[in-house]
Amino acid sequence: MIRLALPKGRNLTPTLAAFRTAGVPLSGLEDNGRKLWMELPGEGLGKEGERLEVLILKDKDLPLYVEYGIADLGVVGSDVLEESGAELLVPLRLTEGLSRLSLIGYPGALPEPGAQVRIATKYPRIARRLIAERPWGAEVVELSGSIELAPMLELAEVALDIVQTGRTLEENGLTELETVTGVAPCVVVNRASFQRHRPEINALLQRMEDAGVAA
Repeated sequence: MIRLALPKGRNLTPTLAAFRTAGVPLSGLEDNGRKLWMELPGEGLGKEGERLEVLILKDKDLPLYVEYGIADLGVVGSDVLEESGAELLVPLRLTEGLSRLSLIGYPGALPEPGAQVRIATKYPRIARRLIAERPWGAEVVELSGSIELAPMLELAEVALDIVQTGRTLEENGLTELETVTGVAPCVVVNRASFQRHRPEINALLQRMEDAGVAA
């Protein structure tokens, strides 16, 4: 039996929609009080009526659950996946939504070449990679919670965080200084599980590609 890990929070709704479009009715999850299940439709995804166990996890925990084989495959945001550094197969990236990972701050806050800047973020791995690609030095200030408030509180000149509508930034006089990357849900697979369940996993990936939900 395959175990599928799904993310709590902002990526759950588009993930459920992608599976539903692919003909895999995750919207019909059944909670028996301890575990969530879905019935497989057959057609390469196990026997018709067979159940698949579903784990609903916090984004930051999901890559490790799949890496350690607690779940065979899962869906997680590309930002969380890169930050985790987990060793996983990533066979499919779903269509990007409106979310993006951006540098935010007051207008003109990006430093000149050779200058120093403090970057507040909950993505220190990505921030350090970004710094290595820029002509300025930086100190990474690791925070959690409302990262966009860091420039207002003078904890840092800029922040690296997820932006969706930008409305909160505008209300606080902040702006997107630079979009670092778009954020999309990614299908991730445990390497050993892929060898054990290759036909079922490939059938699922093919359904998603055929349904047009892959980027």
